[in-house]
Amino acid sequence: MLNRYRIRYGERKMRWKKAGITVGVVAGVFLIMKYAVPVMLPFLLGWILALAVLPAARWIASRKICRKLRFTEGGVGAVLILLLSVGSILGVMWLLQALSAQIGRLISLYPVIKREFCQIIGQCCIQVEHTVGIPARESSQYIYMQLDHISSSFLDGSQSMEAAVGSMKKCVVIVGGLILCVVSAVLILQEHGEWKKRFSALSVFKKTRTLLKSLQSGIAEYFKAQIKIMGIIILLCIAGLFLLGTPHFLVAGLALGLLDALPVLGTGTFLIPAALVLALRGNAAGAVGCIALYLVTSCVRQFLEPRLIGKKVGVSPLLVLLSVYLGLFLYGGAGFLLGPLSALVIYGILREWDLLDYGKSE
Repeated sequence: MLNRYRIRYGERKMRWKKAGITVGVVAGVFLIMKYAVPVMLPFLLGWILALAVLPAARWIASRKICRKLRFTEGGVGAVLILLLSVGSILGVMWLLQALSAQIGRLISLYPVIKREFCQIIGQCCIQVEHTVGIPARESSQYIYMQLDHISSSFLDGSQSMEAAVGSMKKCVVIVGGLILCVVSAVLILQEHGEWKKRFSALSVFKKTRTLLKSLQSGIAEYFKAQIKIMGIIILLCIAGLFLLGTPHFLVAGLALGLLDALPVLGTGTFLIPAALVLALRGNAAGAVGCIALYLVTSCVRQFLEPRLIGKKVGVSPLLVLLSVYLGLFLYGGAGFLLGPLSALVIYGILREWDLLDYGKSE
């Protein structure tokens, strides 16, 4: 009788111990994702970049000519990282040049855009006058006055100077972070072999390595599922805009699908204002079509996301949906990625350290 009581007491104590460790793991992952990851982001990106370059650097360094010249993995990897950095800088410069050309074209078309915009506002105000009874002239003048006030506040010298200083600070932080990322990636490649020899014998290192491999596989499957969902949403948007008679429906559908894949944003960012404008202009069919397309795309994403991700990653679809929701609530816009990533880390740690079965006694 006493032995049975001791066994039950030991099992109960073990369950409470595992529950406490689980709570600590969840709290630790949240604190790391919330506060440590943003600070250490350049080093994490450098580590990811080093791991991405390492297989190619190892293959090139193993060639006969490289062995004769005594090229190491670290040296070859550093050259590859520098080449990638230069290529990325040139690509960004080309993109900025193309973007500035498009902005210049929009500026040249500003009078035409302004005239079309004023006509849309006028038609909406006329529709409001027919529906509510507010005079179209007074409502349009009020809207024009508010738009002039907003534009003048943007062009104010003090605010523009403050915005320029803030933008400059952000640019300095981003450029500094990218430089730190490249430097840390080069240093990680240089010391990769030494770190591996030093920590490979530790049991914690082995479990951590297994956890990172499973996490890498889970992240890859997560992005594959997101790409599939984005492709389906793009096809739905193209088909919906085609049925609505939208000009350039291919480009617009592609843009809507890409917008839906961004955190916090979605197809409703464009479709709901478009439906409101169409309703004010008297196009009830177009407004209903925009709302219907928004509802269809939202329901399809909410239906496919937990199932595709849960099926590939091996986690319950309900938990995946819950992780996305809690991620957006706890982390903000970045929670779209950090939420499922936190869930994968927590699940991997609990599985690797045998903490998922609370009824199991040791």
